[in-house]
Amino acid sequence: MRRSYIRRRVIRIRGVENLKSFKVYATLAALFFIAIILFYTITFYGFLDPETRGSLAVFDLIPALAALFALVSVSQLLLVFRRGDPPRLIWTLILAAVLLNLIAEITWFVYEIIIWTEVPYPSLADYFWLASYIPFFLAITILISRYRKMGLTFRRRSLFVVIPLIVIILVLVTIAVTAPIFSDPEAALADKLINPAYVYLDFIILVPALLMTFAFAKGAQGKPWQLIAYCFILFAVGDIAYAYMAWNGLYSTGNHIDILWTCGYLLLAIAAAYQKDMVRRG
Repeated sequence: MRRSYIRRRVIRIRGVENLKSFKVYATLAALFFIAIILFYTITFYGFLDPETRGSLAVFDLIPALAALFALVSVSQLLLVFRRGDPPRLIWTLILAAVLLNLIAEITWFVYEIIIWTEVPYPSLADYFWLASYIPFFLAITILISRYRKMGLTFRRRSLFVVIPLIVIILVLVTIAVTAPIFSDPEAALADKLINPAYVYLDFIILVPALLMTFAFAKGAQGKPWQLIAYCFILFAVGDIAYAYMAWNGLYSTGNHIDILWTCGYLLLAIAAAYQKDMVRRG
């Protein structure tokens, strides 16, 4: 009895230790999120001028720091993988995508704060952001095609929900966002190429993300991938909202939709930390 109790006790203690990375990153992400909300609230209600160079610098640094946070978490995860582990390639691609996003965020910061000029459109940052879709899409495609190797269960009935939802989103996005851009005779060629490119690339990412959200059974094995799916959904919604608002002259730096991208990075960092704990647990 005593030995059995001790063994159960050791397992519990090890279980707590194995969740250390997840708890640390989740706590840091929560604190970062609270700080963001406080800053946005202060500027929104006029306690701090959002148009000053200092305020704009903070607004631009927030997603960059969040992307760096995700980059560190994913990098630490890759260090604990063994050669041949099925998720290793997926996380390597995610790391490449996050790195491209971080470079884009830094480039935007350099334009708007260091050079102190209006960001051109399209800018160098746009090319890095657009390039990040390639590794993101490859990662999510490999995940779905190899879901059995990841220990995931696919619920086919969920397709009856996912497919109609995808069609509805595509129709609404086309009507509200891209159709006005294509039909405007005064729109520049860059507007007709870059804005719709963001929207439809996000839609391409959104489709498998929704599939992961509804079709993959939840549980310990599925939790990091569910978090990644939520991350992609936040990115997609943020980009689509940005495209709509920017086209209609409603967007400026410090808009609340920026929080969606930041939260996406934070979720990605938490997902990587959880996966790291799972790998260590064996």
